[in-house]
Amino acid sequence: MTKFFFKRLQTAPLDQEVSSLDASDYYYRIAFFLGWNPPKEGLLRWIYALWTLTTMWLGIVYLPLGLSLTYVKHFDRFTPTEFLTSLQVDINCIGNVIKSCVTYSQMWRFRRMNELISSLDKRCVTPTQRRIFHKMVARVNLIVILFLSTYLGFCFLTLFTSVFAGKAPWQLYNPLVDWRNGHWQLWIASILEYCVVSIGTMQELISDTYAIVFISLFRCHLAILRDRIANLRQDPELSEMEHYEQLVACIQDHRTIIQCSQIIRPILSITIFAQFMLVGIDLGLASISILFFPNTIWTIMANVSFIVAICTESFPCCMLCEHLIEDSVHVSNALFHSNWITADRRYKSAVLYFLHRAQQPIQFTAGSIFPISVQSNIAVAKFAFTIITIVNQMNLGEKFFSDRSNGDINP
Repeated sequence: MTKFFFKRLQTAPLDQEVSSLDASDYYYRIAFFLGWNPPKEGLLRWIYALWTLTTMWLGIVYLPLGLSLTYVKHFDRFTPTEFLTSLQVDINCIGNVIKSCVTYSQMWRFRRMNELISSLDKRCVTPTQRRIFHKMVARVNLIVILFLSTYLGFCFLTLFTSVFAGKAPWQLYNPLVDWRNGHWQLWIASILEYCVVSIGTMQELISDTYAIVFISLFRCHLAILRDRIANLRQDPELSEMEHYEQLVACIQDHRTIIQCSQIIRPILSITIFAQFMLVGIDLGLASISILFFPNTIWTIMANVSFIVAICTESFPCCMLCEHLIEDSVHVSNALFHSNWITADRRYKSAVLYFLHRAQQPIQFTAGSIFPISVQSNIAVAKFAFTIITIVNQMNLGEKFFSDRSNGDINP
């Protein structure tokens, strides 16, 4: 059982068969649990569709609606820290609705990329190339598990810090169970809230990690391609025709990677743009909760875990996109420095064609407006400091307390 769940987290031996699909193993397991990866046919597909509708309704409809209804009906019962904790999740739900709907509707793109990029697996023939490939498969699956731990860790910390304080964690509107009616009702309502928020969090996980999975695949195959290009025309036993065929294979594989990047481009543009629009607000609210309102060590830990989760939603993807541009440049450099000077005219013509294509880096944009990069991520995150400055300059925290003490805040 342990081997079944964790075997992809360790680098496989070089003599073991590994495929590109293995890199997305844990990703598709989580997608299957959420109802996003249905069986191809049979009765189970229709039964599975009911589970899909259930998770989609809970994470995309009930979660944001339940938080909003609570503000309308029970706003006077929130403390500042409780309100900010709930508001963080509610605002993040806006991005989750957009990203989850887009990602779920475009899951076919992932399957198409798996089909295309799997054709490159047979190119990994040398021990160096297989080592690069095997390490990438283990690393990507480990990253998905770390994301899952980070996201669910926030839910777990918020659950227990709130319950031990005698409050429901997010105070979702629940017409069936009122957590204020007793100890057992508090635990039942809190566990139900935890399940709903965890489903929404895992939906966001699927929307955030697909870019890491597939961009890591692109980088891996570009690294293998670079190694193959560096070894072109290095074997004296091969004929000129065989050298030319190896070059053509490299051109075809590079074209396949470009094609895969074009498949993922539309969905990546929308999901990252939605995340960029909300990351500054979420970070600002979490920081305000820590800096301006009374907290326990546990509520601070819950807010810090939320900040970490928000940062991991976009920063790793932005960093990988920058590395992908560098990898594209390294491929063109490797081609330029390869042994082509003494080749025949046909080989040189193919090199010139390949060099022209390789010099165009694989670059993604968010909303077709600004590049997906670390600099762009930092720029949108700086909006959090603007929110903190406004709250500090206007003394909104003190005014909130004074208004509550005077009874000016009513439901």
